[in-house]
Amino acid sequence: MARGGSLGRGSLVVAPGHRAWSRLLRRARPLPVHEAARGGPWLVLAPHPDDESLGCGALMATLAAAGSPIHTAFLTDGAGSHPDAPGWSARRIAGVRAREAAAALHQLGGVRPALHLGWPDAAPVAPGDLLFRRSVARLSAWCRRHGVTRLAVTWSGEPHCDHEAAAMLAQAVATRCGIPLYQYLVWGWTLPDLADRVRGMAVRSLVTAAGRPRQHRAIRCHRTQLGGRIAGARENFRLPRAMLRLADRPITLLLEVPNAS
Repeated sequence: MARGGSLGRGSLVVAPGHRAWSRLLRRARPLPVHEAARGGPWLVLAPHPDDESLGCGALMATLAAAGSPIHTAFLTDGAGSHPDAPGWSARRIAGVRAREAAAALHQLGGVRPALHLGWPDAAPVAPGDLLFRRSVARLSAWCRRHGVTRLAVTWSGEPHCDHEAAAMLAQAVATRCGIPLYQYLVWGWTLPDLADRVRGMAVRSLVTAAGRPRQHRAIRCHRTQLGGRIAGARENFRLPRAMLRLADRPITLLLEVPNAS
């Protein structure tokens, strides 16, 4: 993997969306880690097990090291990543991915046990659906019980239906609980017009280089997504090497969602 250079505002890591990352970084407003940690517990909502590590693992590790409790929720069980793989039922894949996620969160340090919402993989429900409403109520209760003050989720414009659904769910929870909402990018970095599509959104930057080693270890825990563990599937998903370079960036960028609270 390529390694990031200095922490200067022009620093780049060659990874998907590096030009958009540079443009967003230039207009980002810094959010000091001590300020983000002092504000109280965070909840990170990930569409699938591995999105938390790939999209904001360094942020989670850095905030945890600074003393902020980090809670994690997974929207789906990730069982659809390797359909019809011989010897691998959807239930078995979901169980393995849940264990991989637990190991990854342990590597990120100080991260609490996760909440699994159990949505079907790649078949999200609409906001008016009973499962959606129950998930809003469940996550809102979780936030209140644990004193969550900030919520982070994948960007609403991500080119994946589960990522979009996670953003809609987080918006509903943030509004109900009256807490700020931030969005992090995963597959959104692959969009050629990303910088233009988020032009009207405020951007916050956090220096998270200290959390990168833990992020790399967390990503390696998701072995089913890195290839080699499950074979013979109709569609063998494997994280592209270029996507893994996202974990080399020394700064995490968050999109600030207006009027969430």
